[in-house]
Amino acid sequence: MTSAGGVLPGETPPRRRLRLGWFAFLAPLLFLLVVFFVIPLIDLLSVSFAPFTGGPRGEAGEFTLANYAKILGDPFYLQMMWNSVQLGVYSTVFALLIGYAVAFYLSRTSGWERTLISVACILPIFVNVIVGILGWYILLLPFGVFQQALTALGLIDGPLRWLRSFWALVAVLTWEHLPFAILILVSSLQHVPADKIAAARIAGASNFQILRTVLLPLTMPGIVASAILVFSLSVSSYLVPILIAGPRAQVIPLSIFSFASELLNWPMASALAFLLLIVVAVITYAFIALTNRLTRRGEWEMV
Repeated sequence: MTSAGGVLPGETPPRRRLRLGWFAFLAPLLFLLVVFFVIPLIDLLSVSFAPFTGGPRGEAGEFTLANYAKILGDPFYLQMMWNSVQLGVYSTVFALLIGYAVAFYLSRTSGWERTLISVACILPIFVNVIVGILGWYILLLPFGVFQQALTALGLIDGPLRWLRSFWALVAVLTWEHLPFAILILVSSLQHVPADKIAAARIAGASNFQILRTVLLPLTMPGIVASAILVFSLSVSSYLVPILIAGPRAQVIPLSIFSFASELLNWPMASALAFLLLIVVAVITYAFIALTNRLTRRGEWEMV
C-alpha cells in the first residue's frame, strides 16, 4: 500500500528516486533482452511443436510431439548431441589449461613482455573468423605446413589425415575461444592478493599446494565464467565444423542448419535447437553447482 505521494511505506523520496534511476538504466537492457531473446525463444519453442508441412509452420493450433520423439528415439541424433557436448568439453578443458597458464604469467609480468603477450592474446579476436579458420585449414592439409615440417624432420613418411578429424575440430575451437578465456582469467588472477601467496610460501606450501589451496579457490569465479563462455560457443559453433570437418560432421549445429536451410523443416530444426539449449543450460548449471560445492563458496561474482 502506498501513500498519497506514491511512495512505499517506510521508503523515503531519495530512495524512491534512486530505485527509479536504477530502473531507468536497466530498462534498455531489459527491453533488448525481451525483444531479442525471450520473444524469439518462445517463438522457437512454439515452432518446435508444430508438424512439418513443407514450410516454417504448420496450421494454427496444431500441436505435436513428433519432432522431439524422433530426436530422442533416434540414436543418430543422440550421438550427434553427444559429439557436440564432447567438442564443448574438450575445447573448454584445453582452453582453461592453456589460458590459465598464460593468464598467470601475464598477471605477474610487466613492461614490453606484458604488452607483447597481451597483443598476441587479443589479436586473434580482431582477425575475421573465416580467415583464421581457413588458415588452420591450410595448416592441416595432408601436404600442408605441418606435414612438410614433420616430413623434413624425418618424423613421418606419408600424408597425415588430420583434416576432418575430431581432434582437429577441438584444436581449432580451442584456438578460436582461447583469447576470451585468457582475458577473463587475467582479470581474476590480478585480484588475488600477493600477500596470500607470500603467506603460503612462508608456511612451506609448494607451488602445487599454492595452486590448489590459494589460486584455484580465489579465481574459481573466473574459471567458471571462462568455462561457460567457451563451452557455450564451442557446442553451438557452426563455421568451424563446416570448414574443418566438412558437411558430414556429425554435430547438432550442422544438422540444425541442414533442416532449416536445405530441407526447410523448421519444426525439426527448432526442436534440435531447443534441446541443444536445454543440454547446455543443464550442463552449465551442474558445473556451477559442482564448483560451488567443491570450493565451499556460497555466493560469488562471475568475474
